[in-house]
Amino acid sequence: DGRWHLTMPSEQRCLLIGNSRWHWADQSRSGAWSYSHSQPQLSVLAGSAPLCSWAAVGPVPAHSMLRPDRRLCLDAIPLRNVPAWLGIDRALAGWGAWTQSAEVGPLMVVDAGTVLSLTRVTADGAFNGGWLAAGLRLQLQAMAVGTEALRDPDDQRQDLCDGLSFPRDSCEAMRRGVIESLVGLIVRAQDLDPSPLWLCGGDAPLLVQALQTQGLELNHAPDLVMQSLVTLVSPAPDRSALDQPLNRL
Repeated sequence: DGRWHLTMPSEQRCLLIGNSRWHWADQSRSGAWSYSHSQPQLSVLAGSAPLCSWAAVGPVPAHSMLRPDRRLCLDAIPLRNVPAWLGIDRALAGWGAWTQSAEVGPLMVVDAGTVLSLTRVTADGAFNGGWLAAGLRLQLQAMAVGTEALRDPDDQRQDLCDGLSFPRDSCEAMRRGVIESLVGLIVRAQDLDPSPLWLCGGDAPLLVQALQTQGLELNHAPDLVMQSLVTLVSPAPDRSALDQPLNRL
């Protein structure tokens, strides 16, 4: 089928180095995959099992565990017409959504991470452009750094869409404004191209309710990028990495 594979024995570990977090995939002897996230610390890497494969969009530290011959690069992703500048996370998400899609046709992937990326994929599995915008934390940090009176909210609340539509507290107003800006961007993209919508990334759960309120149907696949990575490095025809719950909302 044109897909690229590395041979992997059982009990393997994969890593994607992101801009603000490291993303892990672990396979047990039973073949089941589990996914987790950590802060980018060398101590976490030093205590890790050997990596069968790794990829990066963020800064790569010098460490013996990150062997160059185990690095998954952009040219290994079977997404067609991929430009050289595209982040490997976007390529993995786009290819993964396309392979999992039950519908024949184009689709749109929103990855709500450090940067909110919107990636369009054609019906025949080719990259077809997209948008990039500062994600939740970047927007909050920019307001705190660029102003005298505003401060960066220091909590990790999961109810950013609850409460008043126009909060009186400055931190609540910042949160609400950022969420509305991200939702508005996605809604505008769907107006221009109403293709099936896929949502992934660490901040995706914060956007689900707001997008549903806008009447959008979406496929919430929290671990889409890592599922795609381990599928590529698993021997064919092993598809267990993609056999994970998919929330069609």
